[in-house]
Amino acid sequence: MAWTMLRDTSSIKIGIVNTSVDVSGDQIVVITKVKMNSVPSPWIDSTIVKRTDLSPVYHSSYNMQRDMSIHFNDVITGFYKDKASNKSTAISQKIAPGYFDSNFYPMLINWLPLKTGYQADLDIYDYNPKGKTGILKAHILSVSEGKYRSKKLGERKVWVVNVSDDISGSADSKSIYQIDQLSRQLYQQKIIAGNRIMEMTLVEQ
Repeated sequence: MAWTMLRDTSSIKIGIVNTSVDVSGDQIVVITKVKMNSVPSPWIDSTIVKRTDLSPVYHSSYNMQRDMSIHFNDVITGFYKDKASNKSTAISQKIAPGYFDSNFYPMLINWLPLKTGYQADLDIYDYNPKGKTGILKAHILSVSEGKYRSKKLGERKVWVVNVSDDISGSADSKSIYQIDQLSRQLYQQKIIAGNRIMEMTLVEQ
């Protein structure tokens, strides 16, 4: 996905986001590499979920700002290291099952039983020592039909999915996904955070 910032009538390229999804035995492994134009090394996030119910198994995130690793069991364990302060914090929380990893839920949206008028609230777990930590909500606000012009496939029917979550803590923040109705390929995600608007658009070769 090409990541751009929209400002007035111009778009400024921020970076490239590469996501791989691999089914391995009874697990699904999602690895996301974000290469920002202004940062020399990529941000790498890894997420493992169970294939049967998509419940979380493991999540790690490494970038210039912090390192984090979380194992999901009866007790959620791991660590969070703030690189600015060089402070490491141990993670240990007991939380009842029935939630998704906050890093995985944007991928999950592609696989939901989407249809016009569909709405849902998802329980997600997020760890952020500078914000909210624990079980939060992701909200599928609305789903409607739309059209997207693919460079390779031409005009495609898509589901236009409006989503918000409690991670940002801002009522005016949301994402708009355009997902192919047949293949469930994500073509574009628009991220609206107050006056800031960003887009991630599929790079078609």
